[in-house]
Amino acid sequence: MRMRSVVVFLGLMFGVLVQAVAQSGGTPLKVAIAGDAPPYVINNATSGLEVDIVREALPGYSVQFEQMGFAETAPALEQGKVQAAVNVMKKDDGLFYSNNMISFANYAITKATDKMKIDSIADLAGKKVITWQGGPMDLGPEFEKMYGPNGTQRQNIIQAPTAPDLVAQFWKMKDVVAVVDMELFKHLSNKMGHKMDQVNLFPIFVPITDFRVGFRDQKVRDDFNSGLAKLCSSGRYQELLKKYDVVQKENICK
Repeated sequence: MRMRSVVVFLGLMFGVLVQAVAQSGGTPLKVAIAGDAPPYVINNATSGLEVDIVREALPGYSVQFEQMGFAETAPALEQGKVQAAVNVMKKDDGLFYSNNMISFANYAITKATDKMKIDSIADLAGKKVITWQGGPMDLGPEFEKMYGPNGTQRQNIIQAPTAPDLVAQFWKMKDVVAVVDMELFKHLSNKMGHKMDQVNLFPIFVPITDFRVGFRDQKVRDDFNSGLAKLCSSGRYQELLKKYDVVQKENICK
């Protein structure tokens, strides 16, 4: 009788699990994503350009976003705490990386009142720079040589844990340069009561299109790439850009 009860219990639990998956709209998938950074991640990862792209590219999955700091997403994926992570750099580490999913337009941004002129990355030398956690390793070899762990300017770098922290610190400090995506900076600054005519933008970085979604499972990666291609070919990707008022400097759908 005891064995029969166990079998019945396991059968019931299996039925509940199957029903939960069916009701959720697909196979559960836990995905690491950074904290709110509009227009890319909004309202606790319930909306935003990145959120919509991932959900719509994976219609056969029930995506559950786990928000964390910029520098925590890749380690969470590597350690198996999540099954996927948004905006990670491709590595030769046995994981599976998607095609490019988004293009960020990173600028050096200064307050107009600070009267700085920045024509190159080299011009940042001696200036206090604030960017995201991991930014020194994401923004190219010249920037890393200056602001990376062994960089000549590492004493002048501030790495903010979240996008709101980055923008808020910029507006509180004097003579500081923010290195960040312009769309993100604009949305958060407007929310904080600041306008873009209060800043100067210096386009010293190439558009970064090397941010991908990393996966622990190759099939899920392949499903995402297929879904992303359909978003591009159907015109839905462009509709999402328009929905969130994002202008990309480089087209990932080409």
